Amino acid sequence: MLATSARRIQQVKRWHMSGARLSGHLPPADLAQHVLDGARTPWPPGTLDHLGRCASCRDRVRSFERVDAAARGGLPSEPLLSPPARVWEAILAEVRAERTGLAPDTRRRPSG
Repeated sequence: MLATSARRIQQVKRWHMSGARLSGHLPPADLAQHVLDGARTPWPPGTLDHLGRCASCRDRVRSFERVDAAARGGLPSEPLLSPPARVWEAILAEVRAERTGLAPDTRRRPSG
């Protein structure tokens, strides 16, 4: 059992280093890296052929592209507002309570 596990680890290491595909799909890390690099990095040889045939890998690329687009979307059009001081006080009380094991007083105080 141990020898089999050690062999499997070596296979995975060789696969990872060589870029080979055990599952018949392109490594997700390679797809994500290409999406993040954009046009600066050409696809490795054979990758475009594989993407032309493999819906699963194309879907994965599209998912990475959606995440990338959302992350690069910038800030919202409206400015972000700071919450009232009572929000920060409540957060601080909860953090302190977690550290000390005491329950925070989360009752709402009347405003005004």
